[in-house]
Amino acid sequence: MKEEVKKLWNLCFGDDEAFTELYFSKRYSDEVNLAIEENGNVISALQLLPYPMTFCGEIISTGYISGACTHPDHREKGAMKRLLLKSFTRMQDNEVPLTTLIPAEDWLFSYYSKMGYTPIFEYSNKTFRVEELKPSSEFTVSKYISQSFSEKEVYSFFDEKMKKRPCCIQHSYDDFLVIMDDLKLGSGELLIVKSKEEIKGLLFCYVKDNTLHVPELFFDDNSVRDTLLFTAAEQFQVKDISCIIPPNDEMGNILGMARIIDAEKLLKIYAIQHPELEVSFNISDESIEKNNAFYSIKSGKLEIAEINKDFKSFSIQELTQALMGYKTELLPKEFQIFERQKPYMSLMLN
Repeated sequence: MKEEVKKLWNLCFGDDEAFTELYFSKRYSDEVNLAIEENGNVISALQLLPYPMTFCGEIISTGYISGACTHPDHREKGAMKRLLLKSFTRMQDNEVPLTTLIPAEDWLFSYYSKMGYTPIFEYSNKTFRVEELKPSSEFTVSKYISQSFSEKEVYSFFDEKMKKRPCCIQHSYDDFLVIMDDLKLGSGELLIVKSKEEIKGLLFCYVKDNTLHVPELFFDDNSVRDTLLFTAAEQFQVKDISCIIPPNDEMGNILGMARIIDAEKLLKIYAIQHPELEVSFNISDESIEKNNAFYSIKSGKLEIAEINKDFKSFSIQELTQALMGYKTELLPKEFQIFERQKPYMSLMLN
């Protein structure tokens, strides 16, 4: 199966050989793969990758749709819809309450919205010039080399910082190692700043078009940030720096989408963490029958019943947006009471 899926991948995507080899050696497995075959050939496939996510003070399981592709000769015949529905069933069976993805092209946002997904993950860009930075001499900055740093020590700092972000996709230790392999493929570096042998910051970076690109950056304070950015720019001999950061209060850039698989499970978690919330509504879900119900939250408890025609009905996309706290001010007034959040994902090998 693996070689057949890889053959389809190479036909559909323009990735270089090194990345494809990395993906199929470290990310792909037959266990996470879903495929449709005709006459002994794989005509459509996707991988359902497990990622933890912070949600309401807990860590929940999510299923990330990766490598979704269909042979050109079999497109627009419903193959991908069948695969996505199969993935929903698998996630229900495995008690995974949320699914996410990053559309490979802009037009796919519309396609995935028809399957119940909605955009919620944004990012912002922040630019720096080297001359604006104020590095500090009290820190020591080093390249990440597994022989000189404890991988577990570096990952522990990385994981601690990631878990402080609400509604944020997390990375396991094994996934962290894959991220490092991917960074090396692009001639990138992970820089580590220490003070008195204690890690104070991490910077993932690579150079493209004479600009230092920073897909992820963690720091305890601005002096740590400036020291990392200055050292990286000096090492790569560039003046311009572009950082991807969690969305700020200004307009962000849309990156990823999400879809609720198990409304009951997520609403129960949300209700417990928000005992002050009081709201009742119906949910309509064209793809997952179990989600079609009447939900009532009061005093930290969730009650579920059959559709109640005395209350308004909302889509699974609207509920996803509300529970994830994404721009709730744009939702119907019943859902504007949900807490505003800024969902985030990074280092997804996209």
